[in-house]
Parts: sequence; C-alpha cells; structure tokens
Amino acid sequence: MKSQMNNQSSPDHLAVLMFDMEDASVIDDTIALHDGLADQNLPVALTLQAYLKRSEADLKRQIERGAKVRLVKGAFVAGDDIAFTTRTEIKANSRHLIDLMLSVEARETGFYPIIATHDDHVQAYAIEKAQQNGWRSDQYEFEMLLGVRTDVAERMAADGFRVRLYIPFGTDWWPYAIRRIGENPANAVLLARSLVL
Repeated sequence: MKSQMNNQSSPDHLAVLMFDMEDASVIDDTIALHDGLADQNLPVALTLQAYLKRSEADLKRQIERGAKVRLVKGAFVAGDDIAFTTRTEIKANSRHLIDLMLSVEARETGFYPIIATHDDHVQAYAIEKAQQNGWRSDQYEFEMLLGVRTDVAERMAADGFRVRLYIPFGTDWWPYAIRRIGENPANAVLLARSLVL
C-alpha cells in the first residue's frame, strides 16, 4: 500500500499497480508482464534496481515506451558479473540512471520517474537534474518508507514535491525486513522500534 503526502497531482499517476523487482532470475518475466499490461493501457509501473548492470538498458527501453519507473538501490546479493557490488559503484550508477530518467528525452516521451531513496543528497541531485531539464515538480516523484526520515519527507512535500510513502504489509514481512536491513543496517533500529511499540 502506498500513500501520497502531496495533493498536487493528476489522477493518472496516483493509482498504479507497481511491479516490485525481486532477484535477477525473475527480471525478464516481470518486465514482460508489466509491458503486456501496459500495452493494454492498464495503469502499471515497473521497479528497476540501480545495483544491476542491466538496468541501464532496461530503463532506456521503458523511457522509449513512456512508462512509469521506480528506481531503487536493490537489496539482493549478486556477483560482479551482473551487478555493481560496492557502495560507490551503486551510487554512481544511481545518479547515471537518474540522469536518464530526468533527461529532456524522457520528459518528451511522457515517461514518469519515481525515485525511491532516503538519501537527501540523491534527492537534491534529482531535483537539480529535473530543474535543469525543464521538469515540473508534478511530473516526477520521490518514494520513501513510512517512518524513515519523516522530517525529510514532510519538508519535500511542503516544498511542493510529490512524495509517496511506501507501507509494507502482509504475512511475508520478515524476508522483506531482512532485505531492508541488508540494504541499510540502520534500518534494524527502525524494525526493532516497530516491533516493540
């Protein structure tokens, strides 16, 4: 379930079925399912992972389609044959993919960027890139986990940016939580707090 903090929005970007992305073994099937539904004009969006080397090519195809894409860092273990494995490499690729997502060419195709990060430096980079390339603040959005860096999310929403809050729920929450901790060990504190309160 996702909740949007900012009410300045057009309905076509609010209610979408977001395809999450699991490990590398299911990427092709996930993209094929997304594309098939998008070809039927159904409201869908696709998640791509910055740590994977293939994501640039996948993103370029989605930009050509004028799709909606959420960029995440990625939380699965993969070898250096298919993935960037250091924090520096992943951050550099994230910025490269943001450059593509917020390019003039992407805007002209009707592409809709969703940047999922709690890193305010990456958020600031995306905002600067969007402004350089003529994107309005209602033409892209940021996604954050509910309860993580709430002050940042509230400030961005108050400044007129779209902020969607990601709220995981369901019976399979433990594997999800472990992946979030693997992605950022500081998330262990958030998880412990939520279990106690």
